Amino acid sequence: GIAGLCAGCYGRMNGFSTRIFELHKKPGGLCTSWKRQGYVIDGCLHWLIGTGKGSGLRRMWDELGALDGKEIVDNDVYLYAEDTDGSSFTFPTNIDALERALLHFSPQDKPVIDEFIAACRKMRKFDMPPGKDPELMNAWDKTTFIIRLFPLLMTFGMLNRISIAQFSERFKHPLLRRVFRDLFLPDFPMIFAVMTVAWLHRKDAGYPVGGSLEFSRGIEKRYLTLGGEAAYKAKVTKILVENNAAVGVRLEDGTEHRADYVISAADGHATIFGMLEGRFLDSTIKSHFDTLPVFPSLVH
Repeated sequence: GIAGLCAGCYGRMNGFSTRIFELHKKPGGLCTSWKRQGYVIDGCLHWLIGTGKGSGLRRMWDELGALDGKEIVDNDVYLYAEDTDGSSFTFPTNIDALERALLHFSPQDKPVIDEFIAACRKMRKFDMPPGKDPELMNAWDKTTFIIRLFPLLMTFGMLNRISIAQFSERFKHPLLRRVFRDLFLPDFPMIFAVMTVAWLHRKDAGYPVGGSLEFSRGIEKRYLTLGGEAAYKAKVTKILVENNAAVGVRLEDGTEHRADYVISAADGHATIFGMLEGRFLDSTIKSHFDTLPVFPSLVH
């Protein structure tokens, strides 16, 4: 998947010999797409944060070769909604056009529209990531980041405390209530929807033509160009542990492969309960799997 490919790339960039074991016959994991009768059916990307030149994440995608030679489509419309009574609403990606469309469609919702649009305009200034991983930031880096983020802290705090579903209920127009509920996953904080609109507006969340598999293959190509090794149709069944340290992996075919470091980019449950056989559970980790809600599938 993307996490494993990226770990491999940055491992090679930092001088490590790396080998990726992938159970499928192609790269990408859940970031994949397939073709049917001339159509690309995309199972992951419909927009990608960091497609704008000069943005924080674009620098990372460029390092990884993910967008090399790819055309980016910046759509003018985020979604189109139609109600059973025939009424419809088109949600533009441009914030100014969106404001005009919302006010024209539902003047009675002006107070909540004004609040939403103001937050979107503020969030246009937010870029990610800060340039360094948190564990590599010194005191000056952290201070600079906080100063840059300070004007947005109130907006962040306010929108992080209310879910998208809760915010949508503030609209009087029934169709707008449903439109806003579908901006992102309903249980997510409203900050996610606002950030999405802000990124779309500044053309930093486009669609890479070719779909998710071509995006994944771009990172695979960079990984192999850097000298990394990849084994496909190679299912890992066990992480080898000696003296409480991971020392390698065992594959389904019984072969063992030793390493100084092992990174599992599989899901947590498969790693902790499967490949590590539940040997390193503590009460915190166990409670996460016992009590946290299951993240819903985004493929329907």
